[in-house]
Amino acid sequence: MAIRSFCMSSYRVSTQAMNEALQQGDLVLVNKLPVKSNPARNRIVLFESPLQQDAGAPPLFLSRCIGMPGDTMLVSADGYSVNGREIPLPPEALAGYFVTYKAAPALLEAMRHLQISTRNWSEETGGYQCALTPFEAFKLREELTPEQREQFSRRQTAAYQLVVPRKGRAYRLDEAALTACRDIIMQQAGDKAEIINHKLYIDGVETDYLFFDQDYYWLLSDNIDDSVDSRHLGFIPADHLIGTVMCCWFSPNRQRIFKPV
Repeated sequence: MAIRSFCMSSYRVSTQAMNEALQQGDLVLVNKLPVKSNPARNRIVLFESPLQQDAGAPPLFLSRCIGMPGDTMLVSADGYSVNGREIPLPPEALAGYFVTYKAAPALLEAMRHLQISTRNWSEETGGYQCALTPFEAFKLREELTPEQREQFSRRQTAAYQLVVPRKGRAYRLDEAALTACRDIIMQQAGDKAEIINHKLYIDGVETDYLFFDQDYYWLLSDNIDDSVDSRHLGFIPADHLIGTVMCCWFSPNRQRIFKPV
């Protein structure tokens, strides 16, 4: 993947992160112009990993821009809400499910019958957990008896709210914000920062608010099953964004050539 300094550059898609929008092997044209509308909401963005351990040779990722600087996001097991507008997860999104020891043999037999993969299958107290799409879970329930269905359930995760950091705006640091911003706080504040018991201390003084020195974005891949995005990397700083994907200019599938994304 060659990186060039032109305003428009070409990159090869090496993962299936964007599902139907882009596919592995596609060559895409990236707009690198530093204008206010780049990136724009819902556009696919090429960016570098912001994690400190990746600083030497940061890998590149493709994801869709969901949260803009200053947006309020509510994150739940069923999807996202951005400034009060609901954004459901795509049908292929995976969720965690639990099955008891007693119902596990019937579930595994149903999975073999329906040719459903045992993704992330692991043992835990009282049974097993695995990852399924909502439609896969629906089909499996149809194969189980009423008693077995009661022993097969979706994992529930607590919803939490985040505000995407905006340059120059006071950012309130609650527990969820500290979790999402931990890495970028440490990069900005350096050795002065320390997080103890979900509290931030700058030079030993407890701090409830912080002013960030640049804008940040929340990026989410269309392919939840096989992707790395803000769910793993946290907020993406503006200086790690390379540009917005304009179109696919070459693809093994001829119908995709010069197709906007």
